[in-house]
Amino acid sequence: MRAYPVKFAPVIKPRVWGGDALKKSFGVETSEPIGEYWVLSGLPGDASVVVNGPLAGKTLVELIAEMPDEYLGMNQTQPLPQFPLLIKFLEAREHLSVQIHPDDEQAQAWEQSLGKTEAWYILDHEPGASVIYGHTFPSAETYWNAVRDGQVVDYLQELEIQRDQLIFVPSRTLHALKAGTTLIEIQQSSDITYRVYDWGRPRELHLEKAALSMTYGTPTENPNQRRTILEKNNFTHEHLLHCPYFTIEKLTLTDTTHTLEKNHPNPDILIVADGEGTLIFRPDHETVTSDLEPFTLNLAPGDTVLLPTSISSYTLTTSTQLTLLRTYYELLAH
Repeated sequence: MRAYPVKFAPVIKPRVWGGDALKKSFGVETSEPIGEYWVLSGLPGDASVVVNGPLAGKTLVELIAEMPDEYLGMNQTQPLPQFPLLIKFLEAREHLSVQIHPDDEQAQAWEQSLGKTEAWYILDHEPGASVIYGHTFPSAETYWNAVRDGQVVDYLQELEIQRDQLIFVPSRTLHALKAGTTLIEIQQSSDITYRVYDWGRPRELHLEKAALSMTYGTPTENPNQRRTILEKNNFTHEHLLHCPYFTIEKLTLTDTTHTLEKNHPNPDILIVADGEGTLIFRPDHETVTSDLEPFTLNLAPGDTVLLPTSISSYTLTTSTQLTLLRTYYELLAH
């Protein structure tokens, strides 16, 4: 079977801090607050399921097992334990816990897992909104004194946010989303979280491992790597972030058509942040008959598409407006 761009059903995650605003986009009918919609996941037990074409019903784990070069990547020095990225839409009606994630070395030693570096693309927020981003604890001793005295919030740094902003959250960064924030999260494929403070909710904290994960005496700053790659004919291509685990770009189209050439040997991932359009690609004419119809896939908010490695170029088109995040990883070495 030939590989083709696959779209997935979201994995729905109820959360005490979640909300209702994204339910319509994802076709969810429940009274429970939903905090996370996992739109691309290879985690065991929560693997994404294909909803389009001949591969419908297969999980991402099964796709990788059957066609690793297409849906995981080429030129691997070592097989990866799982798909390396986890992508979510998040809606916070209440504050999330103040938390921290371990790096790869810590996560492997403590949890037999990947670490968790992540990035947030802000879709919407309430006026004057901010997030918790870093801390001012000069030492572990100060941290433990603050925990004992109930003064953790006094040491939290806040970062004002705005729509269309990208916030990079490396592992070992103390952080929390605050109420009224909706975003797309791109992260390493890990669900390891150590809570430090939970705003009075009676949930388990992980103070010891958080203390060991934390770095002290160094202020946290959000890097700004944003730059324009191409702006032409109602199409804008922006670079937002590059880190060892992923690259993030933004594509904006207004009543136009544009063809992208892929510049790396691994799968492309497209996440629809806003608007509607169509993805089109014509299969390689060296391996199929020339009269084969081009592949088309309709795109709507919340859709996430995994494009196999063999697709070297593809076309995006919209008669209105379409905003996507494009993300990919370049190295498959762990």
